[in-house]
Amino acid sequence: MLSRKCLAFVFLLLAAGCVPAARAQMAAPGIAAGNPRNFDATSFGERITLGPDWLFAPGDNPAYASPEFVDSGWKTISTEKDLLDFGYRDLPYAWYRLHVQLRPGTRNLMVGMKDVEGNYEVYANGVRIGGSGKMTGVLISEHSALAAYAVPDGLISPRGDLTLAIRIAINWGAYTGHGTCTPLHADSVFLVSRESAPREASYVAAHNAGAGLLLFGLSLIAGLISFVLYLALRSQTEYLAVAIYLLVSSLATAIGIWFSLNTLTLILIWGLLAVEMFALVELVRLVLRLPRTRWILALEVVSSLAYIVEPIFELGIGPFYLDVIEFSLTVLVVKALLPVLLLRGWLRGNREAGMLLPAILLCSLADYFNSILNLAYVAHLTLRRLPQPTVHLGSYVLDFWAITNFVFYIALLLFLVQRTFGIAHERAQAATELEAARNVQHVLIPEEIPSTPGFTIHSVYKPAGEVGGDFFQILPLSGGGVLAVIGDVSGKGMPAAMTVSLLVGTVRTLAYYTQSPGETLAAMNQRMLGRSRGGFTTCLVLRADPEGKLTVANAGHIAPYLAGNELPLENGLPLGISAETTYAESTFQLAAGQQLTLLTDGVVEARDKAGSLLGFERTAQISIQPAEAIAQAAQEFGQEDDITVVTLARTA
Repeated sequence: MLSRKCLAFVFLLLAAGCVPAARAQMAAPGIAAGNPRNFDATSFGERITLGPDWLFAPGDNPAYASPEFVDSGWKTISTEKDLLDFGYRDLPYAWYRLHVQLRPGTRNLMVGMKDVEGNYEVYANGVRIGGSGKMTGVLISEHSALAAYAVPDGLISPRGDLTLAIRIAINWGAYTGHGTCTPLHADSVFLVSRESAPREASYVAAHNAGAGLLLFGLSLIAGLISFVLYLALRSQTEYLAVAIYLLVSSLATAIGIWFSLNTLTLILIWGLLAVEMFALVELVRLVLRLPRTRWILALEVVSSLAYIVEPIFELGIGPFYLDVIEFSLTVLVVKALLPVLLLRGWLRGNREAGMLLPAILLCSLADYFNSILNLAYVAHLTLRRLPQPTVHLGSYVLDFWAITNFVFYIALLLFLVQRTFGIAHERAQAATELEAARNVQHVLIPEEIPSTPGFTIHSVYKPAGEVGGDFFQILPLSGGGVLAVIGDVSGKGMPAAMTVSLLVGTVRTLAYYTQSPGETLAAMNQRMLGRSRGGFTTCLVLRADPEGKLTVANAGHIAPYLAGNELPLENGLPLGISAETTYAESTFQLAAGQQLTLLTDGVVEARDKAGSLLGFERTAQISIQPAEAIAQAAQEFGQEDDITVVTLARTA
């Protein structure tokens, strides 16, 4: 895992170094304004940007590509302004023209196109030299970021005259179209020599991918860390939700950086975003510990479907205003609801909700910011000049969307760290408590049965976990005979151990004053009042006299077995339930050579793989066996609770 993180970190450093290296190899391109009817490029060396002013005409006429076409009636527009500013609306097609004056004899020339909003065709002196897309008015193209098209040397006139014409299919299916955009930007079109074209491509690729690489590296590393934590802590499903969100996000970013933007990758990216949205809602649900109700499930499904159908509008199949309505009524409602849920959880004391709240709120604001822009485009409002927050990290520029994602990834990392430290602290506390409970139990459960004349006593104690709630005591009486106590405290760990210590202490103290099983249980009941903490304690006290007389009182415990038969006892309520409870005593006779078996419900409630209980009938059949054999039989059948067996046999 460490080596993967190191490789990812080195990869990011190398990627970050691409931009300065590219800048060192070629000067940053400048934008030199010129007359579109006579653009002076005689000083062209390796690269020159054309524009921002161009001749412009709406419509679609193939004659517009010809250098002989008279464009004196065309309007001069600036690519730094929206088409709406010039009075153009809802244009499916348009043409740009520029008359360039080169040095005579210019050769090895290429026309570069970068970040064009729509599909296009490029003509040099009336000859098509390249293009992007199928001129359908759809945004998607295989070279939407950067492309360069060679100008055949024979096309340029001996005097260096070059007429460039660009046919644009304006994208009407996304917010950059619908007559409220500029398909070309100030630095979209440039001339470049064939020798410097590879350096130009390296510069643009590194510059455009910079922010994406940072987000990809951060989300990938954080996602891998979260997934490893989930493998180590399978009960923490929040880790799985975070891992899915981050890894899917890194995959979508990688597709956007390294693969051509075409219809297939567009559908794949939006599909990944649907999974990402589902994981985000699931993460909030898990952090807030909400049950997966129908409305939560509906929230996850509907918000994901909004992303799945989004490519329909991105491909220009449906009108953009339907896209705004569909997206706003689903995703934006969810993005508004999630911060509200987290705020409510934080006000109720959920610290993790408070940690995620600022980041998710920031992401929601970014989505609403973009939605305002989209609505403005639909309404033909010129909000394109609305400044967007940006952060410059060296050569990288992080826009508002990238900033919010960067902050959110950092917040998820902090969430993982805080959650992991919290779990480690809880486990350390549990381990300390468990060790203390084990020490208490080691003192309370007798390791050796004291010698009692006239009786042979054996015991077996097999807790289901580290510390159980069963207890027993064997106390020889001064006048002969023995007092046996067996019981079961609900619960585990230190609380159960402390309850057992209270009961055992009470029994040992009472043994000096009374040997009556009924009186002993009554006194134990008084000590347990108000201390049960919602649980219960069963207990059975038995006194065996030297001549074999048995006196038994029971507080809701399993009755003993004598010679394979369950003794018919009067049962009282478990300890600590009612102050008025009395415990009747029953008497029996233990003949010489007979065995009395006392046990806890861990024997009766042993369960096999099919779900069947050992039950009372089978317990009665094995009750005549030695204590170790009874406990082993219950274990092999399927132990689910603590098993305690005490056998008391009268010697001949």
